[in-house]
Amino acid sequence: MRVTALIVVAIHFVVVVLHSIAHQVLPVQATPAQLAFIVPVIVLAPLVAAIMLAKFEKAGMVLLTASMMGSFLFGIYYHFIADTIDHVAHVAHREPLFWSQMFQITSYLLAITEVAGAAVGLISLLRQKRSSKSYAT
Repeated sequence: MRVTALIVVAIHFVVVVLHSIAHQVLPVQATPAQLAFIVPVIVLAPLVAAIMLAKFEKAGMVLLTASMMGSFLFGIYYHFIADTIDHVAHVAHREPLFWSQMFQITSYLLAITEVAGAAVGLISLLRQKRSSKSYAT
């Protein structure tokens, strides 16, 4: 599961970078409050979790799961629910069209990678819990 988690984090990071570029080019600026969540939770926490997996697998999986769940909820709200400039429908036809499409595609890819990251983390934690119970009996 550790390798799968690392792959998901790497893909998520690439998608975050492309999505961030789209934000800058369009421009769809995040507020300071949004950035206070985006930088530590969406950008940094998955990377820290990936580093932690080598020596502190359980803690790394907990951080990965929490950061990906938080990122997913944040992204779903701002990209698909809230009526803001960050909603995919409001970005659909902005120029340059390539970056408008990139914004939309990466919004969906973020949701997918965040669900995948949270799932990998949860599955790993549940497996660890089961194996620790079987050793106790």
